[in-house]
Amino acid sequence: MGRWEDPHVSLGHRRLAILDRSEAGAQPMVSASGRYVVSFNGEILNYRELCKQWGIDRAQLRSSSDTEVLLLAWERLGADAAHSFVGPFAFALYDKLEQRLWLVRDRLGERPLFYHQSADGLVFASTIEAVLQAPWISRELDAEALEEFVSLRYVLSPRTVIRGVKKLAPGQMLVVDATGLRTLQWWQPKFASELHADHPMKPRERELEFDRLLTQAVARCTVSDVPVGLLVSDGIDSNAIAFSLTSIGHTTAKYTFRADQGDAPEPVTINGDDVTVVEASLTVRSGALNEALSDLSEPVGDGAALASWLLLREARKGATVFLLGHGGDEICGGYRLSQDRFRLAMLGRLARYHLRIGTAIYQRYTYGATDVEIRRAALAACDAKHVPAGARFIIHQPLPQQETVALCGNSGASQRYLSAIDRLYQECAAQSNDLERMQSVLIRGFLGEIILPFIDSVAMAHSVEGRMPFLDRDLVEFSLAAPSTARIGRWPGYTNTKKELRRWAKPRLDPSIVQRHKRSFPYGALRQLLAARPDHVLAPLLDSQPIRRALPGLEDWLAHPPDYYRGPRDGTLWALLSLAAWGERVGLTA
Repeated sequence: MGRWEDPHVSLGHRRLAILDRSEAGAQPMVSASGRYVVSFNGEILNYRELCKQWGIDRAQLRSSSDTEVLLLAWERLGADAAHSFVGPFAFALYDKLEQRLWLVRDRLGERPLFYHQSADGLVFASTIEAVLQAPWISRELDAEALEEFVSLRYVLSPRTVIRGVKKLAPGQMLVVDATGLRTLQWWQPKFASELHADHPMKPRERELEFDRLLTQAVARCTVSDVPVGLLVSDGIDSNAIAFSLTSIGHTTAKYTFRADQGDAPEPVTINGDDVTVVEASLTVRSGALNEALSDLSEPVGDGAALASWLLLREARKGATVFLLGHGGDEICGGYRLSQDRFRLAMLGRLARYHLRIGTAIYQRYTYGATDVEIRRAALAACDAKHVPAGARFIIHQPLPQQETVALCGNSGASQRYLSAIDRLYQECAAQSNDLERMQSVLIRGFLGEIILPFIDSVAMAHSVEGRMPFLDRDLVEFSLAAPSTARIGRWPGYTNTKKELRRWAKPRLDPSIVQRHKRSFPYGALRQLLAARPDHVLAPLLDSQPIRRALPGLEDWLAHPPDYYRGPRDGTLWALLSLAAWGERVGLTA
């Protein structure tokens, strides 16, 4: 544990040494000039490229760490240095000369940064639990944030489930000095409609550039002084990473997860290499449930968190850094975007032309008010590019409004239902088309608030690091700047998603992988755990007085048989279980 203090600022750091594991790379680190000091969580994956670009003789550096290069970049460029960095990062940097503190979070939110401001001071850390160590900070749940958490399975930045504790949004920096505190958005995703390319690339040119950028992203993710592994599935994303690793001559151990269904396990290979299969029985998953969910830096509702925790618990025996395919769907246009875009466009046209169709269609594909006529009117008032906002579209269904209100026992929840999603759509660029709006909300919401937080949490729990090549700065900006037709096709169908990635993969990967439909991560159904050990699964939730007081409808909602918890109810139950386990750890108060 490192520490640095002056009369105004105290910085602490607990290090997971990945680059330059010697004391020369220890943190907090002070710049060579003595002006800046930084505490840094993450990696600057292109730090060697920056040294070469700026003509820095690495032999003259005090260390071989990326932290020192971060400080050099800030000395040269100030806050604009953030644009130079590629990788997952969150850092606190203090300028001793100007007595100014900068809190900076990476573009997409791969690393978390929480804070609390009051008259007692500004407290910040990589976990809410660490922030709550300040004795003056309340550990009470935020009632309105909890409504959002129940319906969406996450709380959108800047709020958290704890009253007064905030999280810096992806691509933001918080500046604190004598003038006060202000938040700046230093990066946000930009799509083709905002960029107006003068000379669009031809498909073959795009394929070659995609290949170059993916290879570069994968190579950057292998920069490490400790062993590197790869987490794989049968999907196109992790197979693409495996291919790129082979193309640069990098050999790495590979791991995958499978919920034990009692069948004899079949061997798994990828690109001819054996894959270590980590299997977890119902008993193992049940036994690890509470510990895994309590390790989250903030509670979220996704059963993949448990499976990922179990997978990394075993895989860490063979590596410390792991490459993952997460982000490929959100950036390249995956999931069911082509189907849902088509359906929403049809619903918008029907509503505008006042053509009547069954109410079940509107109830299934639009969210919000229970009155179908209100939903229909909202779509009728939208032009084509605003249809997703009119439908309040999100990739995973929220808990229905009436169940959210019943759980929270608050009529005001009805008016606030999905207001976070409304805000995300309102913040989309005015010229964005419908797909760009859908992807923007998917990136800001599901990716930034569920996937990346739990990946970082389970990695930290096992003292390993996760790296995601599909979230590389250059690959992201190239992919989002492509015409919408490069990401999804005009007609619905799973193979009409991720078109650019599939075009790249066609001559490189097995055809069965290229044509394969999107399949869910096989983490094991929560209903199985409920059926086998209901008391064990639900006890932490039912025993939590702060949660029961905040959710007066909880006991009735949990009284249903296991098969009731499907679709959005499954996600909400995962969210509530994570809140209970995490809440016990941080000491929630009523």
